[in-house]
Amino acid sequence: MKITSIVLILWIVITNCTYAQGQGNSKYFLANDSTKYREKVFLHLDKSYYNAGEDIWFKVYLLNAASHQWDAIRNVVYVDIVGPDDNIIDFKIIRIDDGIGNGDFALPSDLYGGGYTVRAYTNYMRNFDEAYFFRQQIYISPLKFITKEVGAALVGKGQDKSDVVLEEQMPDLQFFPEGGHLVNDYFNRIGFKILGVDGRSMDVEGVILDETGMQITEFASVHLGMGLFDIKPLEGKKYTANIVHNSKKYAYNLPQGVSDGIVMRVQELRDYYQINIQTSRAKGLKGFGLLGSQRTGTIYNATINQDKSLAVFKVDKKLLGTGIAQFTLVDEKSTAVCERLVFYNDGSASPEIKIIPSSQINAKNGTIQLNVELDSQVEGISKLGANMSISVTDLAASSPREHQADIRTHLLLNSEVKGRIENPGYYFYSENPKRRQFLDLLMMTQGWRQFIVNDMPNTTGDAFEFVKEMGISVEGEVRKFHNPDKPDVATVKLTFQDSNLMGRLSVKSNEDGRFKFLGLDIMEDNKLAFEMVDYERPMKEFAIHLDSIKPAPINSIPKKYSLPEITSFEQFLENPNEREGYDTNFENEMMKLIQLDEVLILTEGRSKKKEMDTKRSTSSIYSSVSNTVDFSEIRNQPYPNILAALRARVPGVDVYGGFVTIRGVNSINSERGTTPLFLLNGVPVNQEAIENVPVWEVDFIDVLKGSRASIFGSEGGNGVIAVYTLTGNELKVQKIKVAGNVFSY
Repeated sequence: MKITSIVLILWIVITNCTYAQGQGNSKYFLANDSTKYREKVFLHLDKSYYNAGEDIWFKVYLLNAASHQWDAIRNVVYVDIVGPDDNIIDFKIIRIDDGIGNGDFALPSDLYGGGYTVRAYTNYMRNFDEAYFFRQQIYISPLKFITKEVGAALVGKGQDKSDVVLEEQMPDLQFFPEGGHLVNDYFNRIGFKILGVDGRSMDVEGVILDETGMQITEFASVHLGMGLFDIKPLEGKKYTANIVHNSKKYAYNLPQGVSDGIVMRVQELRDYYQINIQTSRAKGLKGFGLLGSQRTGTIYNATINQDKSLAVFKVDKKLLGTGIAQFTLVDEKSTAVCERLVFYNDGSASPEIKIIPSSQINAKNGTIQLNVELDSQVEGISKLGANMSISVTDLAASSPREHQADIRTHLLLNSEVKGRIENPGYYFYSENPKRRQFLDLLMMTQGWRQFIVNDMPNTTGDAFEFVKEMGISVEGEVRKFHNPDKPDVATVKLTFQDSNLMGRLSVKSNEDGRFKFLGLDIMEDNKLAFEMVDYERPMKEFAIHLDSIKPAPINSIPKKYSLPEITSFEQFLENPNEREGYDTNFENEMMKLIQLDEVLILTEGRSKKKEMDTKRSTSSIYSSVSNTVDFSEIRNQPYPNILAALRARVPGVDVYGGFVTIRGVNSINSERGTTPLFLLNGVPVNQEAIENVPVWEVDFIDVLKGSRASIFGSEGGNGVIAVYTLTGNELKVQKIKVAGNVFSY
C-alpha cells in the first residue's frame, strides 16, 4: 500500500465531561431525564467499505448516556450485521470491561453487494426505542468469481438494475411547526424536509396555496432537503404545498391549524436563548412553566405567575453544556404543550491529536511507524486519562469526513435524534459559515417529535422489562427425561471455564422448570456443561432445554421502493478508479487462497494407541486394562462431568445419582462400600476431584476390573477408574479446534 493513499481515523473518549445544572424542581417528568440511566454504545469500525470475504474489526465503547463516561462494572454488548433484506446474517456477544470491548466479523465470501447495517446495543437499551441503538451503514462489494448460483442472495433479484422496477412514488415532504402546532391567526415558523424516492434528501422549490388557489408564500430548501418559511393561517382555511419534480406536479397538505393554541419561537442570541411564547387562549399563560433540560437532567425551570398572553424567557448559555438542549412548555397541570430542541456548543476545545511518522519509506509495500500524541494539557486528560482506537484505511475505501459519523457526532447528535442523519460530520467539521444555522434547522425538522413525553421506557410493573447485565445470562427449562414436553423441578449445576479459571454454580428451578444464571463472566466461545440433580430422588434423570440467545428484533419500516441503496453504493467512493484497484487487489488475494493446487502429504502419523501407552507408562503402575474410553470424539458433547460421559459406554460401569459402581468385582473391603479407586494422571483422588475435571480436558479413561485391579491391593478391590487429561500443548490445539461456538450444550 502506498503511504500517500491512506487515511488515518482516530476515535477518542475523554472522561471529563461536566455540565452546569439549574436550580428548582418540577412535578412534570421529562422523559429524557431517564437518559441519565440509559447507556450509549459506539463502535469504531476499521472502515466503512468491505469486500465479501474480508474481516470487519471493531472496538466497542459503552458509556453512560448522561455523563458520557464509562462505568467500571462489567457488561455485555450485542453486535449484529443486518443484511439488505433486514435479516441478521451474523451476531456477536462482546464482553465489556471498564467500558471497552472489541471483536470482529468474518464476512462470508458469497455475500452479494449492497448496503448492510452494523447494529449494537445492550440488553438494558432494549427498554427504550430501538432508534437509540448504534447503527452504521457499511457497503460490501461482491467477489466477481462468486456467481448468483453460488452466492447467498441477500438482496434477492435486485442485484441487477435491469431486474428492478421502482414503484411510482412521490417525494416525501413533511412539515414541522415550531413548538408543535400550527396556530390560527398568528405568524408561525414552519420547518420542512423532503426525501426522494431513494430515501435521500433532495432540493426542492415550491409555493403555498390556500384552498382558493391563491399563492400565500414561496419556499425552497437550503440544505439537504431542509428549509423553513413563515405563514399566518386563518381559521377555517386549508393550505397545500405544490412542487414540481421530474416534470410532475405534486401537492401536499399542511397541518391543520388550531384556534386555541400556543406559538413557541426560539432565538439564539449572543449570551442566551430567548424563547417567545404567545397564546390565543382566553385564560392566558398563568401557571405555565418552561423547563430546559439536557442529558444530565433539568437545567432551567421558570413559572409564569401573571395572566398574560405573551411571555419571554431568557436562558443563560452558562447553564448549558455542549449538546442538544430541550425546551418544553407545560401548562398548569404539568402537561407538555410545546417543545423545541436546540444544539449548543460551549466552544470548549477538543484535545489536539498529532500523528507523526517516525520514519520515511519509498519502497512499495514498505512499513512505516506512526507515533500518536495527545495533548495532555486539556483539562481532565492528565487526571482521568483517555481511551483511543485507531484505524488505517486505504483512501479508496474512505469517505470525506463531513459525510462520516464518528464518536463525537454519535454521542452528541445521532444518539439523541431519531432517524438517519445524512452527513452528520458536516454539522461539526464543515467550514461553511452557515453550518450552525443548518444544524438548528436539523433540530427544527428531524429533531421535531411533538413532545417526548410519550418516549417512555418499557416496563413490567414497576421494573424495567430488560435488566442491566453484568455478564452473559443463560436461561432454560428443566424437563422430564421420558417426557421432554413437560417441565420438572431440579437443581441445575453449571460448570464453565475460560483461559483463566473454572467456575461452578447451581440454582434450583421453579415449579415451571425455569432457571436463570445471570451475569456470567465468560466469553462467547466458552463452553458450558449442565447437570440436573434431585437430591430427594438421586436416581431420577432429567432433560434440559436452553433458551437461545437471540438478537433484538428488527422493527423495520417496509420499503416502498425496491432499490434504496444500490445507487449510493456505486457513488459512495469519491474515486471509482481507486476503488476498482482496491477491489481487484483483494480479489486477487482471495483467488490465490481459493485456487491452491491439490497437495498430497505422505507421512507416518502418530498412533493414538502409542500416545496412550506413553502416558500410562509415565504415570501408572498397571500394564493392562479392562476397557478404555477415548474422549477425542465425545469431549465436546454436553456432559455435566466425566462420570456422566462413562454412562452406557463401559460394560459393567453404572453411574446413577452421583453413585458409581463397577459390576463384576467383589468388595474385599466392606468399609469402602462399592466406590472404585479413582486416579487422576496416576495420582489417587476422591470422586469429587474427578467430577470437577472439565470434560473437554480429558484425553482418555481406563477402567480396571478384577485381577487387573489387584495390583492396587485392597484399594482396588472395587475396581479402578483412571483419568488422563490433555497436556498443555494438546489442550491448546483442542481449544483452537472448537473456537467459535457461543455455547456447547
